[in-house]
Amino acid sequence: MNGSTNPGTQRSIKTLLLSPWGIAAVLVGIFLLVQGYLAWKDRGLVSAIESYEPFAAPPFELQFSRKLPYDPLSFLGRGAQAGFWQWTPEGLVLTDEGRKSFEQAGDQFVSRSSAGRRKLKRVRSDRSVNGQREVEFFYEWAEISPPAAVLPLPPPRAAEEYLGQASLVQEGGVWKVTSLQTRDFEEPMARLKDAASGVRK
Repeated sequence: MNGSTNPGTQRSIKTLLLSPWGIAAVLVGIFLLVQGYLAWKDRGLVSAIESYEPFAAPPFELQFSRKLPYDPLSFLGRGAQAGFWQWTPEGLVLTDEGRKSFEQAGDQFVSRSSAGRRKLKRVRSDRSVNGQREVEFFYEWAEISPPAAVLPLPPPRAAEEYLGQASLVQEGGVWKVTSLQTRDFEEPMARLKDAASGVRK
């Protein structure tokens, strides 16, 4: 008896593959292979973004005069309600809680806090443009510092997904972030800085 496959067995395999269950199994197998390849391909990009400090732990950059006109509906009022400072006729005074995140330099309050910690959830799209990789991704806040949770409007929310964009280049076989955009945080912070500088929009 030779080692050839019985014609009946060949027909059975062919019939199984052409059945609805067989076609479904093949499609699932192809899907899993594609997903595995994409996960492998994205791994270096994801690692580069997650280890990029401005993404992972963005600074909470804020500086303002303690003698700004007090408005209980502004960030000054929100900060007072959160216990960061108290209003006096001579200007704001940092509380013990406020000194955990701010320091006073003359008449200026200067943040020395990060905004928290963020983590990448999944890649939405990835394309090559002029030798760079342009990546759109979803991320969420794992931790939010007290000032970041109160002062910007709207503040970041834990466990909510936000859309980010990053450009990366490969140097020495390693991906490096050249630009990052996370508008959910950057735009509220820009408005907060305008208010802190006395600019009204």
